[in-house]
Amino acid sequence: MGFMSVHDADRPTAEAGERPESEERPGADERIVAATLQLLRDRGPAGVNVEAVAAASGVAKTTIYRRYADRDALIVAAIDAATTEVTLPEGMSTYDTLHWLLGAARVRVQDIVGRGTVAAILIDDDGQFTEQLRVMIRHRSHQLVAFLDEAVARGDLRQGLDVKLTVSVLLGAAVGHVIRGGEPDEEWADRLLTLLWPARTPPPE
Repeated sequence: MGFMSVHDADRPTAEAGERPESEERPGADERIVAATLQLLRDRGPAGVNVEAVAAASGVAKTTIYRRYADRDALIVAAIDAATTEVTLPEGMSTYDTLHWLLGAARVRVQDIVGRGTVAAILIDDDGQFTEQLRVMIRHRSHQLVAFLDEAVARGDLRQGLDVKLTVSVLLGAAVGHVIRGGEPDEEWADRLLTLLWPARTPPPE
């Protein structure tokens, strides 16, 4: 089964002699993905269909259908593009690395999460989309989990720390900030770590 809600219209056919848009206007994929993400943020998955993406991106429906099978593929591609792996910087302290990872998580949240996405998750009006998002979060957060596990092993963080709960708290804080109408920024990351850091570091000897 694909994502529920809005169904795509029949695939349009190109006019005779029409030159493929991919040959005329470079960057079509980037515009398609950006438009899909914006629709997800504003309207949730129910607001994503090929017609809406074409209107928002300026890319013809024929071009979109040549690149993506249907709206399901559009949503998957957009989420995947917004959650690419990042390379951890080297030579930084545990605190600074965690701050950097929060920055990376902040960008991902801002790219995907908006009023429409949050509403869709809360009322679960598109179960398959919600599950797709959850799978993506679990898969993409493994880097943060691994980093925290290593920090515990080094003694930089408290022994017995519930790493998965810590990840949920960190990511949940970013999402919660968006729900309240703000955009997580550098200052937000500083305030969050100031609040949480003492409870996650070894007690003074």
